[in-house]
Amino acid sequence: MSLWSRALSSDELDSRRWVDLMPWIDRYGSARTAALGALVSSPRWWENESPAETCEHTEIPELCAELAHIYVTDHPELRFADGLLRGDEVPVAALDLGPAAATLVARLPHAPTTAELFSRSPADLLGIRGADRDAVEEIVCAALVATVLREPATLEADPRAARVPAAALLLDDLAALARWSRVCGRDDAPLLQAVIDDGAPEEIQDAAARLRALTARDLPVAAPADPIAELTDYLKGLPEAERTALRRRVHDGVADPAAPSTFPFGTAVGDLLAALRVDVRPVAAFDRMVRTHPVLGRTVPGFDVPLWRVLRRLDDRFEVADGWIAVPDLPDAEKQTRGLLSEFESANGVVEPAAVKAVWSLPDDEFEAWTRYCGTTTFEGRLLSPPDGLAGRAAQVLEVLGDPLTADTLVARMGVNADVHTLVSELADDERFTSDGERWALAEWDVDVVTAIRNRIARLVDARGGSADRDMVVAALVDRFGVSEDSARTFTAGGDFEVVDGRVRRRHRAHVPIAVPERTRRLYRLGEAWRLRIPATRDHLRGAEFTVPSAVAAIAGCAPGGHVVLPSRLGGQTLRWTGPVPRLSSIRRFLEDVGVEEDNELLLEVRTHGRFDVLPLRTVADNAEPLRKALSLIGHTEPETVPEERIASALASALGLEGESRPRRILSAYRARRETEVVALLEQAWVRVPN
Repeated sequence: MSLWSRALSSDELDSRRWVDLMPWIDRYGSARTAALGALVSSPRWWENESPAETCEHTEIPELCAELAHIYVTDHPELRFADGLLRGDEVPVAALDLGPAAATLVARLPHAPTTAELFSRSPADLLGIRGADRDAVEEIVCAALVATVLREPATLEADPRAARVPAAALLLDDLAALARWSRVCGRDDAPLLQAVIDDGAPEEIQDAAARLRALTARDLPVAAPADPIAELTDYLKGLPEAERTALRRRVHDGVADPAAPSTFPFGTAVGDLLAALRVDVRPVAAFDRMVRTHPVLGRTVPGFDVPLWRVLRRLDDRFEVADGWIAVPDLPDAEKQTRGLLSEFESANGVVEPAAVKAVWSLPDDEFEAWTRYCGTTTFEGRLLSPPDGLAGRAAQVLEVLGDPLTADTLVARMGVNADVHTLVSELADDERFTSDGERWALAEWDVDVVTAIRNRIARLVDARGGSADRDMVVAALVDRFGVSEDSARTFTAGGDFEVVDGRVRRRHRAHVPIAVPERTRRLYRLGEAWRLRIPATRDHLRGAEFTVPSAVAAIAGCAPGGHVVLPSRLGGQTLRWTGPVPRLSSIRRFLEDVGVEEDNELLLEVRTHGRFDVLPLRTVADNAEPLRKALSLIGHTEPETVPEERIASALASALGLEGESRPRRILSAYRARRETEVVALLEQAWVRVPN
């Protein structure tokens, strides 16, 4: 008998109450019964009914699937043997699990029957290699269904069940990869990469070559369907009233909150959007995307407008405006762009466009147009992040130009309406600057000559279209920094640069540079944990993966080109750095668990031993002291309880300034990271505090 092939009848189900069969339900107090009451219309069905009675008005497998979601979410550490009334052992193969779930159970030691399975908890299952939330919930659901059966011992293993579940899973995964290759137009791209040791036998080398030759064309995967035909047929099948409402939504922009807001992957339109989002990531010129995907410009019968206009109105993860296509929309694309630029920022907030372009697929003309659209300030071919006042802008100008300047010249080059005396006063009170009595310079030029030399090489190379004569660069370094010619030549061929045919150029990079955690904005250390403060977005709530700073990947031990699976209370969390920037897999299950809504701020936590978690940002009362509010913003979960005498050191240690307690130094460190919100609070508290 299969658990899922048909609806279960009353004579197959147990006559004892749900709460007797599933003691974990009895743990729900009055405040939690709403979650159970929402599943079935009968009042307090879990106390008043048995599964045999509930099946008269509710499908039991579907109800158990909902209960499994609650079990995994609310009781991840509860063993099944403690949460369920254990009956006879059942062959695991009789649970009718899909390939992914069956593979997880097969990875348990001694798991031919449910005896081993019931000794585990959802957290144990989530910790198995390759586990994901959906597969674990499927296993829990099967355990619940087996529990409510009148005679579970009658379950027998399905003879069709795979003897090696991982083999069936492999075939499913290959089919999924093949389908994605076809959606992306890569029909002839290899699906697998088999790496074999040098000197392996010829037979093994041949087997690896055959695996590498496997492409989407070798599997029975249909070619992508036509999204135009799919939309046309869908529109034709609607009642006239719904068809009219949908047309109004497309033509007039009339919102319909009840209508679907995104096309799922697996439909022709959803497949097109998925492939398109890979090309956009997160923005691209509209004209170029229409050339790449001509179907976007085709008219959809019934709507009588191009496909892109239909998608713009019906899918809220796709926006076309001002000559751009953005995912999910232009404001979010701007946020993602600022996040990418921050990976390349110097300590003063200067970004070299050439370095960013090397890892971003946006053509040069689009990159320049897009950064202008985002309102980014450009100075002498460099992008400037919003500064922390006059001194911050002065530091950026000095870094870009690379030479000491008088205060008058500095004000003129900054392009701001500022009084020279005001600027001098700010520079004199800022540890980032030094002066010889006439000209102002950056203090880092004396203590970090290597960075100053690297910046000068970058200016010389970028100003000449991407490559510069090596002898000219060497002469410029000798003249500016007084280093020897041999040292200068070493600098031109190291780090970010290389020499080819006598010319210095940037070394090709496939990923963003690895940033230092202590200098990464919104990333704070608290004991053995680092916490990144981010706002919850619509994509987070939907379960999309998203980018994280390179410093987070470094903390997690994920190097460029690789991936790691971090343990967590809700199962493995995957962090990949297989593209230009690190990307974290979906955190939707965490957001559901802690009750975070869109635009709420949250904390991504990675501990030094690799464990991952998501925490809600701990807010404090509006009338709380500024320093308590600052502690909240840097990730303290109990900012009210930190002793007064330890607040300064707590703020300092969050940035790696162990042992520091001087307000001026701490405030300067937060200003250097351009932590605007935190700086404002510290200034409120310390502006009159003596050093």
